Amino acid sequence: MRLLIIEDDRESADYLVKAFREVGHVADLSGDGEEGLALADSGDYDVLVVDRMLPKRDGLSLIGALRDKGNRTPVLILSALGQVDDRIKGLRAGGDDYLPKPYSFAELLARVEVLARRNVGGGPSEETTYRVGDLELDRLSHRVARGKDELTLQPREFRLLEYLMKHAGQVVTRTMLLENVWDYHFDPQTNVIDVHISRLRSKIDKGFERPLLHTIRGAGYMIRDGIR
Repeated sequence: MRLLIIEDDRESADYLVKAFREVGHVADLSGDGEEGLALADSGDYDVLVVDRMLPKRDGLSLIGALRDKGNRTPVLILSALGQVDDRIKGLRAGGDDYLPKPYSFAELLARVEVLARRNVGGGPSEETTYRVGDLELDRLSHRVARGKDELTLQPREFRLLEYLMKHAGQVVTRTMLLENVWDYHFDPQTNVIDVHISRLRSKIDKGFERPLLHTIRGAGYMIRDGIR
């Protein structure tokens, strides 16, 4: 699942990004309403987590602008304003859910996952399940299985496989993986990708007759059914 967190309190924002990434989701961050609106409008997100009180443009104005443009990406509003009237205003402005601060991350995560499941054809989103051959990945439940075997992946391995399966049949370069799976611009010569690819290959291909994860020499990696 790919999320955009629009929150100006740096400590709270960093906590949310770290927490979502630890459970295997991709989380981008914006610290003000104008930048958040631009990212939300141009990015491909499953859910937006938006604070109400933001610099440059407040959260309700941001949501209204998105809805006016026809963007139906689900929005969960986080706010210290938690009275009934505040929640009603947030929902009427176009929010899909409203969670007052302070909150439990477990509850926030559950609510975000529910919104992502509901978002079928409603706005910029991605498939919730990817399949390549007999390999299946469920982005919401974090379930990965090959045939009848359920596979256990670490969060980073899950994100790596998710990105490869999203681009099944295409060559994925090392730079693409570093920028989209690790969220950083590492030295492209680092061996962090090789290590994780090796671990992932041992989990999804070892013991199976037909390999799915392939190294394209001099180019990158590809996940595809039917390559010998």
